[in-house]
Amino acid sequence: MSLSPLFILLQLLIFFSLSYTTISTLSMTMDPFEKETLFKVMETLSSDRNWKTSHPEPCNPGSSWPGIECKPAGKDNHLHVTRLNFGNSPNPTCKKDATFPPEILTLPFLESLFIFNCFKTTKTTLSIPSKPQHLSLQQLSLKSNPALVGVIPPLISSLTSLQVLTLSQNHLFGKIPQGISSLTSLIHLDLSYNSLTGPIPFQLGMLKSLTGLDLSYNSLSGPIPAPLGHLVLLQKLDLSSNSLTGRIPDTFENLRVLSFLALSNNKLSGKFPKGLQSSKSYVLPTPATQAQFPGAFNG
Repeated sequence: MSLSPLFILLQLLIFFSLSYTTISTLSMTMDPFEKETLFKVMETLSSDRNWKTSHPEPCNPGSSWPGIECKPAGKDNHLHVTRLNFGNSPNPTCKKDATFPPEILTLPFLESLFIFNCFKTTKTTLSIPSKPQHLSLQQLSLKSNPALVGVIPPLISSLTSLQVLTLSQNHLFGKIPQGISSLTSLIHLDLSYNSLTGPIPFQLGMLKSLTGLDLSYNSLSGPIPAPLGHLVLLQKLDLSSNSLTGRIPDTFENLRVLSFLALSNNKLSGKFPKGLQSSKSYVLPTPATQAQFPGAFNG
């Protein structure tokens, strides 16, 4: 069966287009400011090797670092760092005295940052530059870092493009900053397994895009804010293992797509809202928790 001239022409156009894109990418260099910033970051975090000597061009194909992604961005002829991943093999591991490098958040095209099990012995804090260049950052995950201490900085509210914020299994303390409510693009918020105190900010009810909220295993107190019931896209809500008091808000009847709800190990009282009782879209608490809510499961 012979191929039509039009089909052959289309295949040639696709081939040359892909070839041109590949050649163009190979001819690109890394932005000098980003390169120097990246070398400083590696000096602070990792001692796997002398990165500046062994990989002088971190974004170039064939010599790129593990745990890094680079892409063309904007109209310049540079490759820009868009993703960094530290702490778990095959990505760069962290040295014993690693601390959080605030300059990492000055990389202007960084979209995703993952630091796992990195800060273990030398106490460090999450520091966000006062004049942020990180308006592209969509995912920030600092997880399982026993030496990451201090409060969640109020300047977290400057990360306005964030969709995923994970600060779980660290040693953070203090109150949840109200400014998190300005991160209106958030889809997932996980602050679990820290030492956070004070009330759950009612302003979290402004995060209308949230599908997952995990504040479990902290020392949060006070009532569950009624505005959380306005997060109608929530599929997972975990407030377990805190010191929350009072009743479950009636507004929780609005959570029609909820598939996981955990409220155990608190000081809650009263019954579940009727709308939750009749709903079949959530996981009921354990029998131990049911005892805290007499009649909660009686129709």
